[in-house]
Amino acid sequence: MPKNKVKIALTYGDEKGIGLEVLNFILQNNLFPFKDNFEIYLFGDPLLIKQTEQLNLIPVSLNTKNEHSFECLKLATETCLKENFAGLITGPINKAKWAECGHKFKGQTEFLALKCNALAEMLFVADNWRILLLTRHIALKQVPESLTYQRFEQSIQTLKDFLQKYYGLKNPKIALSGLNPHAGENGEIGDEEKVYWQDWAKNLNIAGPFSPDYAWTSSGRAYLEKQKPEYDAYLAPYHDQVLPLIKTITNFLAVNISIGLPFLRTSPDHGTAYDIVGQNKADYKPFLQAITTCLNLCSQTTLVT
Repeated sequence: MPKNKVKIALTYGDEKGIGLEVLNFILQNNLFPFKDNFEIYLFGDPLLIKQTEQLNLIPVSLNTKNEHSFECLKLATETCLKENFAGLITGPINKAKWAECGHKFKGQTEFLALKCNALAEMLFVADNWRILLLTRHIALKQVPESLTYQRFEQSIQTLKDFLQKYYGLKNPKIALSGLNPHAGENGEIGDEEKVYWQDWAKNLNIAGPFSPDYAWTSSGRAYLEKQKPEYDAYLAPYHDQVLPLIKTITNFLAVNISIGLPFLRTSPDHGTAYDIVGQNKADYKPFLQAITTCLNLCSQTTLVT
């Protein structure tokens, strides 16, 4: 592998989902944003790919005992670590199929964290709108007890490191959304914000906790109006407080970024969508956005370093 090239790994996720379909569409229509100083390595079955001369195909047979998307991700991750890749782009997977094969991961982020021995965080990015999930795939009743000071400190430091490395923000402005309606109304409808979070936010030099109404309507409006949000990044206490909003407002163009890994990982903000596979209904733009974001951010950090 050429040492003077920035190396990026790519997977299409579940071969029966729309990931493979839209990736082939992108390749066939010459929409892939190739860069001269990059080497792209696609991990997958050669029989499924509409190959181009600009891609390096790393074969992963479809006829394996384990789930194909898992095998592709596993080999891609091992290669990223061994060969010092700058980035990994992943297509959507089916968690239930992973579980059927004995892979007890709640998602690709959790697999990557374990494989890389890292504390990975899930960040969604749409233009200048950046939102980090403080908790991810856990039951709602587990959220309050999971949000410890250690969790806040770890997440915020990882976010600050990412924003400095990839965006050049030395002192990023970060805002925290409250957990309870209206951030607890001064303890009237939940006391986490009053008893703990106010002091934690002050200690960690972040703003808030703000009422979720304010945090998400103001930052969402800024995105829609193509304006820069008031803060460089926002913290969401739990998965579904904000993801339905992001998906709706951005039309699935927000990119899921795993930060805190030895390399950058991006993924489109949608699932396998089995119900529309092969019907020419799948939108290629979210996957293309994930590809473009990875290449652009890796270009930025290459220039900085």
